[in-house]
Amino acid sequence: PKMKPMDHWDLIVAFDGFKHRQEDDSFHGRGKAASIAKVRGTLDGQMLEVQAQRDFEADLKRQDRDNMLAMLEENRRLKEAEHAKEMERRDEMKKITDEMCEGIERRRRAEQNRKKRDEEQMTQWLANEKRRRQQEEQAKAEADAKRNKAAKDEMQQALEDAARRKKEREAAEKTYVAEQQKGMDDKEAANRAAVQARMDQIERNCATLGAEIAGRDAELERRLQEQIRQVQEKADRDAKEDEARRKAALDARTKDMISTLNEQCKQRGLDAIREKEDNVKQARVWKEQYEQGLAKDKAEEAARRKARADLDKVLVDQMTAQIQVHPRNFLVSGDAQQTDVCLNRMIFEHMAAEGFMPELTEQMLKHAPQRGKIDRYPSVARYEGPIHPDELLDPEVS
Repeated sequence: PKMKPMDHWDLIVAFDGFKHRQEDDSFHGRGKAASIAKVRGTLDGQMLEVQAQRDFEADLKRQDRDNMLAMLEENRRLKEAEHAKEMERRDEMKKITDEMCEGIERRRRAEQNRKKRDEEQMTQWLANEKRRRQQEEQAKAEADAKRNKAAKDEMQQALEDAARRKKEREAAEKTYVAEQQKGMDDKEAANRAAVQARMDQIERNCATLGAEIAGRDAELERRLQEQIRQVQEKADRDAKEDEARRKAALDARTKDMISTLNEQCKQRGLDAIREKEDNVKQARVWKEQYEQGLAKDKAEEAARRKARADLDKVLVDQMTAQIQVHPRNFLVSGDAQQTDVCLNRMIFEHMAAEGFMPELTEQMLKHAPQRGKIDRYPSVARYEGPIHPDELLDPEVS
């Protein structure tokens, strides 16, 4: 506004001028000195009130400035604290993410090392099994060779013993025949008939003895062949039984190994499924925590925005109210004006009683209701008890 509207102070000044004119008219009738003293006292009281109002306004300005600075400092501190908290939360999330990645990488390396270790163990087991089979086959071949050589040596020894015994028998028979022949030759001269009979007997004996010897040799040969066959059959049977036993043991170990590997693979699959489920659960937990953090951040941001909007609204209202007020009426309108009118209600009631500018006086009295200013402490009940006589005495003023 370009023109300053009349406020309560202007109204008081106008009323003072009005009263001054009234008193000036009656100045001569009541005495100049008394009137000047009265006016001076009134002006001094008004100046004291004006100075008190100025001090009060200065205190309000200083308090508003201190409150605004404190609010700005608090906003700055809250902003810095929120920024530090946000950075701390980001560092924590980064740390958790790094730990999670490190754990996944560590598990992946452990899985690779385990697979490599299983592969090396399997390769080592296959190599050991191959080497064991080769050693067993070599030992079996050596044992078979030893058994065959022993059987062959036994058979050769048996043949040699049989030939030797046969030669010994033939030599013994020849010696015996020669001795018999010599005896018979010695007796031939004495009795040819006896000799002839003996020769016949000798021939018969030789025929019978030759058949017996041939039968005995055939029996010995048959027994030798039977022993050789039994030895070979026993060696073959033992070899087959040993081969069957080794094969059964190998099959049992192979079956046990395959069963163990199947169990390990099944357990590995279960562990992988369990680990995957655990990872899914952990990821769900981290996602929930992340969403909760985002929701909390959004709520805090919304609260900050709302607080800022409320502050802006209050400031805009203050600026709007201040813009509508003339610079010379600054801090003398609104609540301040209402408070001043309440404090000086008696003056405005006096104006209304004398009919001075009723359109303004009544309006100000309407906006400044009675708030119990007559009672100094309206919140404390009035004392209704007895009063001591000394309290009714006039104070001593030196």
